[in-house]
Amino acid sequence: MDLRFFTKTVRHEVADRLNPPPRKTWVPLAPIRQAVARLEQKAWFLPAVAGFFLVATVEILSSNLTLPMGALSVLGIFLLVAFLLAALYAYVRSLQPKEVRRPRSLGLIGIVLLVVLLLSRYGLTVITSLHQSYPHIPLSAMRAALPVPLGAVLLTVLFNPRLAFAGSLVLTILAGIMLAAPIQYFLFAFVGSVVGIFSLSGRVGRTAFFRAGSVVGLANAYTQLAFALLEGDPSTLLTDMVGGLVNGAVVAVLATGLLPLLEHSFGRTTDFTLLELSNLNEPMLRHLLLTAPGTYHHSVMVGTLAESAAEAIGANALLCRVGAYYHDIGKTRHPAYFIENHADALSRHEKLAPSLSRAIVMSHVKEGIEMARDYGLPDVLVDLIPQHHGTRLVHYFYHRAKEAADPDLQEVQEEDYRYPGPKPQTREAAILMLADAVEAAARTLTDPAPARIQGAVQKLINGIFVDGQLDECDLTLRDLHIIANSFVRILTGIFHHRVDYPGIQLQAVGRKRNENGDQPAKPAKESPRRDEVAKKGGGKGVVGGGAPDGGV
Repeated sequence: MDLRFFTKTVRHEVADRLNPPPRKTWVPLAPIRQAVARLEQKAWFLPAVAGFFLVATVEILSSNLTLPMGALSVLGIFLLVAFLLAALYAYVRSLQPKEVRRPRSLGLIGIVLLVVLLLSRYGLTVITSLHQSYPHIPLSAMRAALPVPLGAVLLTVLFNPRLAFAGSLVLTILAGIMLAAPIQYFLFAFVGSVVGIFSLSGRVGRTAFFRAGSVVGLANAYTQLAFALLEGDPSTLLTDMVGGLVNGAVVAVLATGLLPLLEHSFGRTTDFTLLELSNLNEPMLRHLLLTAPGTYHHSVMVGTLAESAAEAIGANALLCRVGAYYHDIGKTRHPAYFIENHADALSRHEKLAPSLSRAIVMSHVKEGIEMARDYGLPDVLVDLIPQHHGTRLVHYFYHRAKEAADPDLQEVQEEDYRYPGPKPQTREAAILMLADAVEAAARTLTDPAPARIQGAVQKLINGIFVDGQLDECDLTLRDLHIIANSFVRILTGIFHHRVDYPGIQLQAVGRKRNENGDQPAKPAKESPRRDEVAKKGGGKGVVGGGAPDGGV
């Protein structure tokens, strides 16, 4: 009997039992999400979505029963809607991140606007009938209950406050046209939308929508009071204020019901999903803790660094923290081959050829992607797994291979010891790359004094910058300087000195050399180009303020 085959079979069976079960997702919406993912690859997808949105919006507005619509009126609506749509598209293309500029995201923006217009349109039909049955209730009070701020609330959660502001401006203009309302209604709806945006701009939780609805309702009531005082006619003030409060409640209920449908249908990942995944009791994170405890601790530390840096430059801090938790889950397949999981000083790589060690270390990226997809992690987290390494060089094994290579044979190629990429495409992915490198290197410092930590952080960021790893993301030099300061502040707090405890003697344990391929033991000597940057920059590089000795 071939014992090697038997051992391999048993190992795979044990691994299958250890792997956590997939997350529970909303299965009925999976076909819609898959269809949207396929359609956005087609060249005609975006023009078709734009045409559909234009025609549907014109149809909704022109079907308004309160206005006599002729051919010229329909043409005027068509021209106005086309202009607003083009202006919103130009804003998104020029001022929004890459993720928002994707055809799928543009389609979702159009769907949100259409849904709000449809709800308002049918709401208008309902309140018209109610007004005929209850004429003592002013039409203005009923009209105030139409959920126009719903668009701003959904766009804030699905995308970002800046896009929500632009979208709500377009939406309130279209709603004002549909209702044939005076300028007061436009201001009323726009104020409610803006307040809704600001109420959701911070960290969200389970009660976020109800909190936003309450704030929107109060803002609506306040606006109605201001208009009544301005016009000097408080006869309908009470009912108008009640209508504004009802508006907030309707917005909260509709947002709670619609968000999961839109999120799962279009594959968007909101802060609600990220908050669920940040729970350290998630099966995948428990699996990481039990299988590779050193990697688990490293991931938590990277999450702290990345979250702090993201908050400092205005990036998505929650995405950075949650992405850090899952960025190294592929190491659970071969945990003993990564230095942070060694229980003793013996390294598994001592008896392996550098090429084999390189293959094992680099395989954790591919295996991490497979595990993330099998577990059901959203694409935005799966993408961070390869991007946090980019195309960086596995320095330790590359130099070992060069030292062991026969000069008469083929020369060791640097490309063979680089990760396959891609490079970081977003600010969050770049922050995760920097935090991962800095955390690993900080553990190699024998004397983690603040000046030495600052020097090590500076040299690492300089090296990553010069290596071209940040060429495809939107980080600026100013961002790098802020990120470096944030890392130094956090690491200084982590590696602070303590006073000796009386009567207790602890033997100092030397730090092991990092052999996991993520970072070498001495970051200052990772790359000749990095040393050149330090020399030319006088010890300051792109982030400035480094220690003169390099910090290592």
